Amino acid sequence: MTLPQAVFFDLDNTLVHRAASIDLYAERFWSDFGHAIASGGEEWVAEVITRCDNGGYLPAGSPFASIKQAVSHGLKTEMAWRQDVEQEALLAHWERWNAVCTAAMPGAAEAVAALLAQGVCIGVISNGSHRTRLEKVARLPFASAIELTVSSESAGVKKPDTAIFQLAAEALGVRPEDCWYVGDHPVNDVLGAARAGMTPVWLSGFHPWPDGMTQPSRRISSLVQLAERLV
Repeated sequence: MTLPQAVFFDLDNTLVHRAASIDLYAERFWSDFGHAIASGGEEWVAEVITRCDNGGYLPAGSPFASIKQAVSHGLKTEMAWRQDVEQEALLAHWERWNAVCTAAMPGAAEAVAALLAQGVCIGVISNGSHRTRLEKVARLPFASAIELTVSSESAGVKKPDTAIFQLAAEALGVRPEDCWYVGDHPVNDVLGAARAGMTPVWLSGFHPWPDGMTQPSRRISSLVQLAERLV
């Protein structure tokens, strides 16, 4: 197997385990607001957030403009509040603590270590605000290994647009065809990277593969598999 010069990763449900991160945030939320809620506990908080978060993608026809609005509305309307709390306060809490409560994906540290051992550069390409992308990366135990973080906000364009992938490759001084991109989303990650000239590696298990769309030749069900193949 010919190794790339650089490997870029998506964040949520790739380097970051979104469900485990929600559990961490639920602990923080209950610590700060539990005194004002009649019942439920951290588990119910996590259930409400998971449903409203929808894997980080607003469903078609959602009345909300962003995930944070959907989550704060869900927490406001679905928790058994015994003290009045404004939705703006819940939204501000999510903005303050969501990215801080970041849990690494199982196998991510091993995959990053295997890449470093081979002299491969590592970067992140992720849709979202630049501040939260940087905060999430900073919370990963292998943050020092990530040489570049490109957000859709900093790039001015979102995945699956090829421009964001090409911009990231240029910033690391490599050609797109000498890069791999590892991500969980068939369109945003796999198709976007492939169209930009990168070799996509699909991390399956989070999004179903669309009917009629050819699957990539490189497919893994865990980042541990990526580490094993590199070693």
